[in-house]
This record gives sequence, structure tokens and C-alpha cells, in this order.
Amino acid sequence: MGENKVASETLSIGVVGFSRNQFDKKTAAEKLEKIITQIIANHPNKNYELVSGFTNMGVPQLAYVLADRLGMDTVGFSASQAFRVRAGVYPVKKQIIVGEKFGDESNAFVQYIDSLVRIGGGPQSRHEVTLFKKLHAGKDLSQRLYEEEVEWYGK
Repeated sequence: MGENKVASETLSIGVVGFSRNQFDKKTAAEKLEKIITQIIANHPNKNYELVSGFTNMGVPQLAYVLADRLGMDTVGFSASQAFRVRAGVYPVKKQIIVGEKFGDESNAFVQYIDSLVRIGGGPQSRHEVTLFKKLHAGKDLSQRLYEEEVEWYGK
């Protein structure tokens, strides 16, 4: 694992979604696993890293737990505000911090990733999907962008 990876050999899978815990976690985890394993199957013989919002709750936490189980590298990509959330940050292998407030990192995040998975989520998650679509305008996104809804229990 200590060897340097060539960029083309690593597939960066971005995951966005609810960052709080009031949602159907069981369904979200199932949908997330199905999509991530499908992406891996579609791109064999690569190294994989899962890139999410760094916080230790919500969809990012589900994504990181799955990535650890699948032996993927984990990347926390967020603004420095992530260090101040009550739930703390997930113990990722790599940290990328851009800006001060949540959302400051959105443009850099979508430029960093190769694929994007959205599981539910609020305005920031949906904005990042829009940015990803604009960045890859005119390209076939059927195997690069995955969106699923899950039930939100919060207010």
C-alpha cells in the first residue's frame, strides 16, 4: 500500500448526502453498497478511494465504514468547519481541507472526483451534483453519476 499511485490507476468516488442522522440509514447503506460495488465492478484493476465530507455522521460515515470494509482508501474532503462539528471527523487516510465554511470546498471536491454518488441530501449535496454535471457537460454520466433518495425523518 505504501507505493505511489499514478493518478490514472486510482478511481476517486465521491459520496454526498445527508450529513445528519435523521434518515433511513439501513436503506441508505444498502443503496450505497450496491452502487459502490457496481462502480468497482465496472472499473476492475484499479485502486479505489472513497471521498466524502469528512464528518463522522450521516451518509459520509456510512460511506467511510463501507470503504474500510471493502479495503478502499478514504479521503476526507471538507472545509475547516468539519473540525468543529459535535460528531467529530472520521479517521480517514487522507485529509483535504478547502476554505472555512461548509460549501467552500464544493468546486474543488467535484474537480477531484471521477464519479459521484448522492444518497439523499440537502442543498449542498444537490449543488455538488449540479457542479459535477456542469464540469462534465456533454459527457455520458450514466456510469459516473448515481443519485438515490432515502426517507428523511428530520425537520
